[in-house]
Amino acid sequence: MSAEEDFVDPEWLLAVVGTLVPAQAGGMPAASDLEEFREVPPGEAKWIYGPLVALLEAREAEKGESFVAAEPARREAILREIESGHPGLIEGVMMQTAIRYYRSETVARALGLEVRAPFPGGYQVEETDWSLLDPVREMKPIYRELPAEGEES
Repeated sequence: MSAEEDFVDPEWLLAVVGTLVPAQAGGMPAASDLEEFREVPPGEAKWIYGPLVALLEAREAEKGESFVAAEPARREAILREIESGHPGLIEGVMMQTAIRYYRSETVARALGLEVRAPFPGGYQVEETDWSLLDPVREMKPIYRELPAEGEES
């Protein structure tokens, strides 16, 4: 991805996300198998994955080793190598990948979840001990009261 490009090559994107979230036993798909990653808007892909892909391309140019063509274990080792020098970058990419991955209906079904909006049916939530909030309720307000309409301050 050169500096003038406004997108991340989909092949690179799928190689990265497929390495970060590979297929797992029990029918869990790889991130690269999901439409959610095949249809990432170009601007969003560049914002999230562009800096990592640029590092991978620079590494490829320097070492002559293709990330996209590498075996999954080798791709993981390359990402771990980059992570050692850029931990925040990999953390951010992983977080964004996980968010998109777990929003997928395919993943929800693989996890045995009902695919639907949480409301109006809602989900059963365990009742909690609401007295845990008592210290917060007892606190003095942390804001300044505004004068009532017609009063001066």
